Amino acid sequence: MSDLASVHAGLLRETYPGERRVALTPEDMARLSARVAVSFEPGCGAAAGHADEAYMAAGGTPASLESIAAACGIVVSVRRPRASAIFPNAAILIFLGTGATSRECSRPDATPLELDLARLEGLQDAGCMDAATAQATISGHAAILEGARQLGVGHPMLMIDGSFVRPIRMAAFGADAASLQAIATARRLGALTHAFTFTDDERLKVERLGARSIASYPCPAPTVRGPSLTERAARRGQLAQMQLIVTSVGGLIRPAPLLLDEKTIATLAPGTVVIDLAASRGGNCSLTRPEEIVAANGVRIVGSTNFASCEPREASRLFSDSIRTALERLIGDDRRLRLDRRDPVIDRLLGRQATGARIAS
Repeated sequence: MSDLASVHAGLLRETYPGERRVALTPEDMARLSARVAVSFEPGCGAAAGHADEAYMAAGGTPASLESIAAACGIVVSVRRPRASAIFPNAAILIFLGTGATSRECSRPDATPLELDLARLEGLQDAGCMDAATAQATISGHAAILEGARQLGVGHPMLMIDGSFVRPIRMAAFGADAASLQAIATARRLGALTHAFTFTDDERLKVERLGARSIASYPCPAPTVRGPSLTERAARRGQLAQMQLIVTSVGGLIRPAPLLLDEKTIATLAPGTVVIDLAASRGGNCSLTRPEEIVAANGVRIVGSTNFASCEPREASRLFSDSIRTALERLIGDDRRLRLDRRDPVIDRLLGRQATGARIAS
């Protein structure tokens, strides 16, 4: 366990195209003020509805990126900082990446220590520090709204003078946080919801939400190679009846298995929309291209990797909750940083990185 100096943290403005979230809200900054001083990049929370004045009222100090890199021992952001090379080797970077981005180095202080919150995905002890699951919930909700926009049709059955709008048929793959939220949102909007599941536990989860489990295989979640040719063939007829398909199989720290190949896409009805929430991990669809909408045989495959930013205020609130909880776990009431590997959550965050003597100034 390391008992180090009092902590000065920096909050970055996101630079990834289309990223509107902020890692820490003014409310959580105020709650942390008793144990950590925070400098922030001006404009960091503007896209999420948080003005610089709110951060200053919460005790934050505006500062440039260069000043934050020079003065702050801990740096927080939504995504891994693109300019990570400017931070000193003794710094600690906290962000939500892919798990694989965190470098594992045997020599202490060779590079900044990266605490990638993706490492906590699905860890029960992590609680609200599991930012990946919280953000996936937002993504599932936003994906359905984007799917409705792409379809250009209404969800609910609606009678108007003898005519009606038919409900869409929607299918989700798996039962992770994004898939479950997508099912719940689509159902609230009046869609007929279906789910392809891979375990009995997943089947029960989707059925509790009112979705029909149309294919459940008594085997673990698919491997990187995905389902067999026989399984894919069995699904094609079922998928051909759907108008909106949401795929989200494979966690942040695992490659996405191939679920929809080109032959499957060719059998879908023209006008079908596929939302591939696994686009950042290679995609569950063979035609997925990150940050693009690909058209093939009248089918549109949406490969956005930034759905959580479609709802930046709520997504930022949840992300900030994860960051605040992480900092409260890392920094004691005595304002000193502790990297205690006896804590299973901190140990998971650290991975095999050597901590060395990290000085949080």
